[in-house]
Amino acid sequence: MVVAELTTSETNFKYIDGRRYNNIEGLKYPLPNDYDELDRLHLQHFVIRHIFQSNFSAPVEHVLNRDGSKVLDVGCGTGSWAFDMATNYPKAEFIGVDISPVQPYSIKPRNVSFINTDVLNGLPFEDNTFDYVFQRLMVISIPRNFWPDHISELTRVLKPGGYLELSEIGPPYELGPVSAKIRSAFEHFSEHKDIDFNVLCKLRSFVEQNGQFNDIHEVKNESFFSPETGKLGRAAIDNIKILFGNLISTLMPILDVTSEEYYEMVNSMCKELSDFNSYQHIIRIYACKMENN
Repeated sequence: MVVAELTTSETNFKYIDGRRYNNIEGLKYPLPNDYDELDRLHLQHFVIRHIFQSNFSAPVEHVLNRDGSKVLDVGCGTGSWAFDMATNYPKAEFIGVDISPVQPYSIKPRNVSFINTDVLNGLPFEDNTFDYVFQRLMVISIPRNFWPDHISELTRVLKPGGYLELSEIGPPYELGPVSAKIRSAFEHFSEHKDIDFNVLCKLRSFVEQNGQFNDIHEVKNESFFSPETGKLGRAAIDNIKILFGNLISTLMPILDVTSEEYYEMVNSMCKELSDFNSYQHIIRIYACKMENN
């Protein structure tokens, strides 16, 4: 089990059915932040890295190997991406920002630091601070209509000539009947919380409309759950099983089932994901901020 050192008082958390959540008024994020969820975030990181066979797609290798380069990891969660990157690129400095203080410090590489802040209130950095800004899987944290403003804030802290990279995953397709019910319940929740479940289809246009980028690229991949994908598919299903198990307090009332029935549905969904050859799209958008004239 991952050991995370909490840096704030337990008054910053609330407990629902034995699970720990952030105790922040108006927070849209529906998942807990206890050890089970932190372990899932680590698993999710390695699944995505294996799908793309890389931690990033932007052409920033030369930047990462340069002394003093600064990299921002937005919505860093447990810090899995930052830790992985910092180990591979010891000359660069990595700063992770996240609303929740769940990052481990005792095993932190020397070139990693964390700041706990709500990125929806702006980033606590000067203009043109970072050589590379990376953000992944923030779909359930950012309100539907706030995405353009949020991308403008990411752009503000990025140096001219630096790269922005955004990555999101979409809803699953080719579903069985139980999986479709659970997806429908999550879509209902998303609408209620003003979350855009399909934001990955709009990310490129958001970056284009920002008007401060050129060299815009989109890399698309799929996460398959079929048996043919072997260990990767099984790990992806494990991630989904834990994810939706952790969403019980959110989805159980929408589905109008008992907790026992809900977990039965999640188990059935995992079997269907394999049987129906279900999959999810996952994309990376990267772009270079224009140089000052």
